[in-house]
Amino acid sequence: MKSYRLDPEKLKEQKRNIILMYSITLVVLLVLNFYLSRGREVNTNTFLMLGLIVVMFVFFGWNAIRQRQTFWDQYELIVDETGIRQKEPKGAELFLPRVEITDAKESKYGLTLMVKDKQPVMGIPKMLPSADYEEIKGIVNGWLQDVKPVVLDVKVIDDAQAALPVDETSVEPEGASEVPPVEAPEDQQPPESTEA
Repeated sequence: MKSYRLDPEKLKEQKRNIILMYSITLVVLLVLNFYLSRGREVNTNTFLMLGLIVVMFVFFGWNAIRQRQTFWDQYELIVDETGIRQKEPKGAELFLPRVEITDAKESKYGLTLMVKDKQPVMGIPKMLPSADYEEIKGIVNGWLQDVKPVVLDVKVIDDAQAALPVDETSVEPEGASEVPPVEAPEDQQPPESTEA
């Protein structure tokens, strides 16, 4: 059993992308607001609206970074010989048995594991360290190529009569001897029609 976590270096890239997205949007909104209020009297309402826009974007950007950090800290992927277990914050723990995996498709976001009828069930993100991602991809591809039957913990019985208790007698179903045999119907011919 091996546990995998998301790459902290890729978290820095995610944070940078969030900051860029919110910063560029904020600058565009401020410039747009400036051009719309051009030629009008600048009063306290204008400054209040600009201040609220800045506070709103700072708050939402900070919240997005905090959520991404929480996801990075709590995400875990566990791979063992029975299957793959995925733990995410604010999400149900998902276990996919090895025998149920029928296909795997790779995209720019990671590896998607499929079950019967090509239904996608679990994603392995590329946000893992590159070596870990390639290792998991190799394990899953190995599972897909090496199809083994499911082995249950069952005791094989060679002689079924030997497994029965000695004092048990053969029991016939009730009413089995009372059923009369079914006779074959006589050869019946349809009545001749008088219309001709």
